[in-house]
Amino acid sequence: MSRRDLSREQIADLIERFLNNQLAHPQEWNDFIDCSQKSVQMDRYRKVCYEFDPLVNSHEPQDLVALERLQNLVIELQNQPSE
Repeated sequence: MSRRDLSREQIADLIERFLNNQLAHPQEWNDFIDCSQKSVQMDRYRKVCYEFDPLVNSHEPQDLVALERLQNLVIELQNQPSE
């Protein structure tokens, strides 16, 4: 898969939309977690989402701890100073 270059804000928005079941298209989440990011730092966030994916995306009930961690990831991304 091709590498993407999402910003911190774009990743936070995507995670938040996933958590709120408001993705732009059905495969958007999978496209994100399956495609590495050019930025090593942003790819670290993608990898965290990838690790939590089976707990939050494949079956009910979703893992509440994993959901909380993803929400905390959104807050962390939103609160980082601009580069």
